[in-house]
Amino acid sequence: MNEEQKAVLSAFERMQQATAEVYSPNLAGIGHNELIVGKALKGIRENVVIATKLMPSRMSAFGGSLYKTVKEHLTASLDRLQTDYVDIYYLHRTNGVSVEKIADAMGRLIDEGLIRGWGLSQVDVDVIDRAQKITPVTAIQNIYSMVERDSEDRIIPYCMEHDIGFVPFSPIASGLLSGKITAQTQFEKNDDVRNWVPQLSKANIEGNQPIVDLLKNFAEKKNATPAQISLAWMLHKYPNVVPIPGSKNKERIVENLNASAVELTEEEFGDLENALNSLKVYGHRGLGGF
Repeated sequence: MNEEQKAVLSAFERMQQATAEVYSPNLAGIGHNELIVGKALKGIRENVVIATKLMPSRMSAFGGSLYKTVKEHLTASLDRLQTDYVDIYYLHRTNGVSVEKIADAMGRLIDEGLIRGWGLSQVDVDVIDRAQKITPVTAIQNIYSMVERDSEDRIIPYCMEHDIGFVPFSPIASGLLSGKITAQTQFEKNDDVRNWVPQLSKANIEGNQPIVDLLKNFAEKKNATPAQISLAWMLHKYPNVVPIPGSKNKERIVENLNASAVELTEEEFGDLENALNSLKVYGHRGLGGF
């Protein structure tokens, strides 16, 4: 592992404080999670990287110019987070919003010191390129995992070419790649997005079992867990990738962070990559998540 990749791993360990203005139980409120993050990080702000999201579906709430609207949302988030700046401020989807105007507004917020960088979520290369020409993009947050690899075709290469970080959400495929989900698994009925993830239907879980078995075999050889192998794979593959696995469980959070200590040799990575390429993927998670 080279020095650049080690630096990314260090960033990975610091990037866990990612939130959004709408994160709340069942997405039913505003600011719930930001308030918790702000309270938890009070007094240690300088040691962490904070990223939060602006939701375009709520942007009509303030009216006026787009810049003023974005700043109103940001100011509210800063207040809840108990900080005077965020490291990355994302727009979650474009949903008809002019990406050029958003990029211009983000540039002004950078100049004002309210954000240190900005990003887009769930977008393709064409949108990224339009934004990049106005205000250089810091990070792109898209779905990416061993069973969701569309971003490898154009998006990740574009990001690497333009020094843009790539931040995969659902890097463990909503838990599928952890090896802990079976066709008989019953998800919590309340506040669990996995209930509507197509890839977690009984048929797709059974179809993707060979991929899970592959991870289990590698994990046993490396004294690691399947989830850690899935994260180590993408960290080894790209120097600009910083995954953000989500969890409500403390043990899983620690497990995911410890993936930074799992180093794949070139031979191991090649074997894993070749095996993955030979296996069929069943279903998709879909892009409806947050």
